[in-house]
Amino acid sequence: MNHFHPDIHWLTEYAAGNLPMSQALCIAAHISFCSECRQQVEQLNSLGGMMLASHDTKINGSDITVDMPTADTHISESLRSQTFNLLNNEDLLTGSPGITSVSSANDEPNNTEAALPRCLSKLIPSGTDQLEWKSLGSALSVARLATGDTQREVALHKIKAGGSVGNHDHKGREVTVVLTGSFSDQHGQYLPGDFLVKDSGESHRPIASEDADCICLSVLEAPVKFTGPIARLINPFLRIHTAAS
Repeated sequence: MNHFHPDIHWLTEYAAGNLPMSQALCIAAHISFCSECRQQVEQLNSLGGMMLASHDTKINGSDITVDMPTADTHISESLRSQTFNLLNNEDLLTGSPGITSVSSANDEPNNTEAALPRCLSKLIPSGTDQLEWKSLGSALSVARLATGDTQREVALHKIKAGGSVGNHDHKGREVTVVLTGSFSDQHGQYLPGDFLVKDSGESHRPIASEDADCICLSVLEAPVKFTGPIARLINPFLRIHTAAS
């Protein structure tokens, strides 16, 4: 059971197709593990279909008018509010026909590596062992993935069993999904499928569990900044690698 989830705003943007592909990949990886969030996305997809079919939705004989956004705009706060109200209406969602199915990636495992969500199969067709891992220290390795995102780095990070990453904070948003193994920091323990968002200024020190290596999918908007005693020697060399770099 997952304890760390994307909030409803993340799921709404995902269902609406408004997230960058790299961040959408993190949501897809999470919902392949999490049935609760997968069900919410199914409900959002169902609502989206009804909204596209008609601006007016009938609930118990009453008309509810939903203001549709244009195709090139993000979801407005008023539409978010209306959507959340509809999500909480059991009369609308119970037995609602035509709910779009969002499959669990682990329902049909990737033949090359069953532990990975199927949404990663095209990026990692031969499994993680065949990736080009680069060492970032005694315990941490990174394998960057080509997703075409020119503003964010998309990568797998692997922490050796029992290993730790130096305390660091973030210059930009970092989205992480645990894929295999687990790690902990001062805020809790993170298991496969758990979804974390670290914003600029937030810091932590990940430590992998003793029983297995921990592999995470991460999307970074800016380099991390180490805060340890040798940070001034390391930080000048850190940068993100995007599709444009």
